[in-house]
Amino acid sequence: MALKFDLTKPSIFEYDDYRVFLGDLYEYYKGTTNYFSYRYFSRRAGFASPNFLKLVIEGKRNISDESIERFSEALKLEKLESEFFKNLVQFCQSKNATEKTLNAKRILKSRTFKKIHPIRQTEMKYYARWYYIPLRELVATKDFQEDSGWISEQFDHAVSPSEVEQALRDLISIGFIFRDKEGLLKQTYKNVRPGDSVVSTLISQYHKDMISKAKDSIDDIHHMDREISGTCISCSRETVEKIKTLMKEFRNEILSITDDSKDATVVYQLNFQLFPLAGQLAAKKERGASE
Repeated sequence: MALKFDLTKPSIFEYDDYRVFLGDLYEYYKGTTNYFSYRYFSRRAGFASPNFLKLVIEGKRNISDESIERFSEALKLEKLESEFFKNLVQFCQSKNATEKTLNAKRILKSRTFKKIHPIRQTEMKYYARWYYIPLRELVATKDFQEDSGWISEQFDHAVSPSEVEQALRDLISIGFIFRDKEGLLKQTYKNVRPGDSVVSTLISQYHKDMISKAKDSIDDIHHMDREISGTCISCSRETVEKIKTLMKEFRNEILSITDDSKDATVVYQLNFQLFPLAGQLAAKKERGASE
């Protein structure tokens, strides 16, 4: 059998789903050797099932914490690759949102990941740390001062001066703020387009952080400086979709208003929440029938 040497070995650091990585790595070994197979892998890793790797790739089996090292050895992963593989397995198999966020941040801290994806890693921090987004908005206010102590005060010292300095460097590096001809920081309008599950997890955590801060604002912020209200309604699935569309349109209108606003002085967080309190069983049945 002729061997194929034109295949490129997949890098674990390019993946956010370990099953996809395993599938690509299997194809690589299959295409560059005349002996690699599911049975061969199981024999090397010490698994009784000859097609265990196939079942994992197809999502029919998970990898236990005890088996991660056996996978790494059988697949000839180096030390840093093995560490990243472990974090990726635990991320993909997280049992709840808190665990998923923790594992996403571990992936973010990978030294090799930082070297391979310096910009992407910084973009992830944009969502992983709640103050990056409001800091970017603070730069656009008329009274902004590029002084880490002053900026820290604007956040009631919840963000340290050193964290401010690092955040400003990161925001510049990903093009969210820039220095004009006079050397002053200005805001740009570049958008991050989150496209993988790691970033999506961090965005979910960002929303949780903001909702938590909205709750705290009821006690911490004077009622003249905030607006918090809610209403409980009963409606059909079709009406829910209409409400969601109206909320998106209203959000775009708010963005348009703020874009035209001059001499901004305060950074606000505007949240939209629409979620079911009862009747989810019927909604789940409707979704199940349409899938």
